[in-house]
Amino acid sequence: MDNQNFIRSWPAFWLWLKYLDQKLIGSHIQTAYTFRKSRLDIHFINGDQAYRLSWEKQGNQALLTLSTQFTLPKKRVKLLGEFPHDVELENVQINASDRALRLNFSKGNSLLLGFFPSALNVFHHSDGNMVDSFLKQQNSPVLSSTWLSPTDPLPADIPRNKISKHDLKEAEAGIPVDPVNYEVSFKDLDACTRLTIPEFVIQVLRTSPKQKAAPAISIQKTGATVLKRWKSKLVKIQNELEEAKSWPELELQLHALQIGLGIDHIYRQGEVTLEAELSPTGKPMAFNVDSSLTLTEAIESTAKKIRKFKEKLEKLQNIIPTIEIDIQSLTLLINDKDDDALTIFLKEKGEALDRSGRRQTERKPYKKYLSPGGFDILVGRGSSDNDVLTFKVANKNDWWFHARQIRGSHVILRTSNREPQRADILKAAQLAAVNSKAKHSGIVVVQYCQRKHLSKPKGSSPGTVLVHQENTITVDLDLID
Repeated sequence: MDNQNFIRSWPAFWLWLKYLDQKLIGSHIQTAYTFRKSRLDIHFINGDQAYRLSWEKQGNQALLTLSTQFTLPKKRVKLLGEFPHDVELENVQINASDRALRLNFSKGNSLLLGFFPSALNVFHHSDGNMVDSFLKQQNSPVLSSTWLSPTDPLPADIPRNKISKHDLKEAEAGIPVDPVNYEVSFKDLDACTRLTIPEFVIQVLRTSPKQKAAPAISIQKTGATVLKRWKSKLVKIQNELEEAKSWPELELQLHALQIGLGIDHIYRQGEVTLEAELSPTGKPMAFNVDSSLTLTEAIESTAKKIRKFKEKLEKLQNIIPTIEIDIQSLTLLINDKDDDALTIFLKEKGEALDRSGRRQTERKPYKKYLSPGGFDILVGRGSSDNDVLTFKVANKNDWWFHARQIRGSHVILRTSNREPQRADILKAAQLAAVNSKAKHSGIVVVQYCQRKHLSKPKGSSPGTVLVHQENTITVDLDLID
């Protein structure tokens, strides 16, 4: 039985009541201490048997453990000093409405163990008044006045919808199940003693689960999100179009640069100056280009940009009207609140939606970059993603990169059986270096090889590989822009 999952249902809390009542009644507390800030250990003595009951805060929930196998840590801080050692545990109770467990001792003493956010603490009460608590929280929680004892029947108002058929099937190993009434019963305590209970996590659950948003609300929200994204896309394309329209100006600069091939003095450190009699416009020209380029390289770069802008101009001019029409149609559907038509429209436009109307986003195990030679460079997001990237996404002739003997991302240079150039290899190695634990080290040695020269040891941890044919390249991180 999966105890960690079964505790999510209310009957598991009921099981703790039965189990502690059976094991601890008649015992007394020998000592209470902590050796971790959020954990309280209480030692019970019951005849010749010793138990350790541990309550530990973990976020918005608590961990409860009962064990007979334990050792006393050397460094510990004693707590609940005012709790008397000559009192015995008389009974155990749980609150009918909230996740709280109460251990009632003789002489009016009790310990309250809370398992939900506003009561995450262990409180010592004496004659109904709070005397001490484990954590800093001083105020005792306000709880329902109804408490249930082991002799009480299973309450009729338990949220049955939290007990799945899967839970019932797993529970059959140690807990009697009534399949007719679809209930878990705890009448046979011997069955409970056969159940292994190393740890139970009492999760933050209420009797009424939080209602999910209706699909109508979700699809309207999705539509508004898509509309916002489409409007941003339109602005971006309009800006690109305006940039592409500048190609005639670039063409004049190209002619000026070509004239400068035979005249040395017009080009100095990225500055181009052309007198009127030599200018293609008939007027003096002055403009700047990348100072790192030679005149010939500047001509090639400008010509390439002109070709790119001319190709983009026609494409963008055709796209913009379509996007504007889609934005108008989507705005009308959102305003009309026609959810069925909105769902159909979004799916027709390629928006993948789940059953509730939310947009599905496919998470890829890598980030994508481009090498100087136009090859894709894929960078793994995490250890498990590294395995997927290297052994499922990459082809055998792709190139693999990793910071040598340092934890970091796997990097794949996808070459499609072509030979990468030095600049491509350097770019992939730089990405492997900056996505490693050595990213602040200055100099990083990166190992690389083709994917076919890697293997994964059986049973090894995620991200672990064996490199059978290694090359190395040194990356100076200070030289990376």
